[in-house]
Amino acid sequence: MESVTIGLILLTLPPLLYIVSRKSGVRYTWAPEALRVEAGLRRYVFPYATTSARFTTQPLGSRIWGTAVSGSVTGRYTLNSSTVHALATTTRPAQALLLTAGQHTFYVTPEKAEEFADRFLAK
Repeated sequence: MESVTIGLILLTLPPLLYIVSRKSGVRYTWAPEALRVEAGLRRYVFPYATTSARFTTQPLGSRIWGTAVSGSVTGRYTLNSSTVHALATTTRPAQALLLTAGQHTFYVTPEKAEEFADRFLAK
């Protein structure tokens, strides 16, 4: 029985160490063809050609579900009278981007958004 317990610990230790060692928070990468967002173990891609964008100074409203810790605000939140999917670093940024991809609207807060947002807005 003791060897089974040790075996289970040894099997689960590498994945746990990998998860813990990853940088926490939401990370953005402005690639040539899309904005890439990493939030925990999930990855999102917002192609410039098929995603519409607009700026907002409105902070996120109430959390419906999700997390809100330093550097990582993810989940569903209210924004005015609608619901958005947050992939943000803060709930109260000076400026955020609202990205619409398909039927979903995402609230993102990448640094230097004003420098890169024209990739979405140039359509």
